Amino acid sequence: MADRNTHALGFTGFMNAYVLTKDDRFLDCWRRQIAAINAQGKMIDGSMQYPRMFGDDGWYSFTPSPYNSHAMEIYYLSMKEEDRVRVEGDGWLSYLAGNNPGYPVSALEGDLQRIRSRVAGLRADETTPDTRLADDPMAFNPASVSSLIQLMLGGIHPGHRGSMLHCRLRFFDHLGHRAGLPDNVAVLVDLLDDESCGFTIVNTSQTAARELTVQAGGYAEHQFTSVTVDRQTTKLKGNSFRVSLDPGAGARCVVQMNRFVNSPSMAFPWRRID
Repeated sequence: MADRNTHALGFTGFMNAYVLTKDDRFLDCWRRQIAAINAQGKMIDGSMQYPRMFGDDGWYSFTPSPYNSHAMEIYYLSMKEEDRVRVEGDGWLSYLAGNNPGYPVSALEGDLQRIRSRVAGLRADETTPDTRLADDPMAFNPASVSSLIQLMLGGIHPGHRGSMLHCRLRFFDHLGHRAGLPDNVAVLVDLLDDESCGFTIVNTSQTAARELTVQAGGYAEHQFTSVTVDRQTTKLKGNSFRVSLDPGAGARCVVQMNRFVNSPSMAFPWRRID
């Protein structure tokens, strides 16, 4: 038996509604639920504990940690300081606030270690197709993309329940006509707030130039208003812009944007009319 509550799966719908409307009521519904559940906290064995389940006999499955299901997603969408309080201490958010400079390296090292350990587990698995359940191999899935989504796209992992990719930036190889960064191009996002995103972009190739397109959001749902490079600001009006990088070139950029003002689109930038 396990205390397994699946009501949180419904939050994907609230997120989608917010993307389409930017109506804070869709997030406030979940904020109220968090507050209502934590209001049932009580002292147990000398420590404050909070419930996770409700049944015929009332609240149960108490744990020392306050209930905060989808608190990160709420803050990411709203960018409100009062929502950030629920996820205080998160390593990525601390890095974006300038207080955890080692986070990019430690996060990527952690992902690489996870890949190594899961591949080792895969190779050591002695089960056979007729003795394992269909989803048993998921314990050895080596895919680790959370850090890349955070550090390269300024986004959050969509999870495994059909959620959209919520991110501040998305990149396209313009000459290759494909999604993703061109070969040898690296990006590190170091700033996120309600109206801006800061990132460093570098062409690590010493011999070849690169061209790419930067899009505002995973589905062009945001709108760029300006970009500042080396203290020079260029006004923008659209949901994407082109970047050309000479061999070995790089710069830190800060884009200003209006979030959730465009209808989401799956079309690539060169197939879309802003």
